[in-house]
Amino acid sequence: MVQFHPPLSGFPLACIVLLWFVELYRFFCKPTAHVEWARSLLVVSSLVFTGGAFLSGYQASAPLDEVGGAIQDALGRHHAYGRLLLINSIAMATFFLVAARAIHGKFMVETLYRLTLVIQILLALWIGSLGGALVFDYGLGVTKEGAALRLTVP
Repeated sequence: MVQFHPPLSGFPLACIVLLWFVELYRFFCKPTAHVEWARSLLVVSSLVFTGGAFLSGYQASAPLDEVGGAIQDALGRHHAYGRLLLINSIAMATFFLVAARAIHGKFMVETLYRLTLVIQILLALWIGSLGGALVFDYGLGVTKEGAALRLTVP
């Protein structure tokens, strides 16, 4: 069965890091219509890809119901933080949309948006390290297919 979680899991972090660079650019330079369009696209993409990565995580972990002990604890921690990332991405997109249309209290809503953006970056990095630990420490998602390649040095 095709696993969608490994390729999808990198997209939320990529969107968030690009969004961070766009926000830094907006801070130092005058924003243009193209920059605002890219910013909106990245916020929506971050939300969509976070949702996709979260849902594909359930598909990837479905065959792992019988594992127990430390592996199940690590997998549960990865899922819990993934859920938190999804909730934070919804909050981030909401604050972004409200800040774009706010007349009164715009500074406060923009501050909340930027705070959720920082939290989003930190959560994505932490969840990525938890997912990497699942693969490298516990061997989840790793299968042996065929014979090992033998490299020869001329």
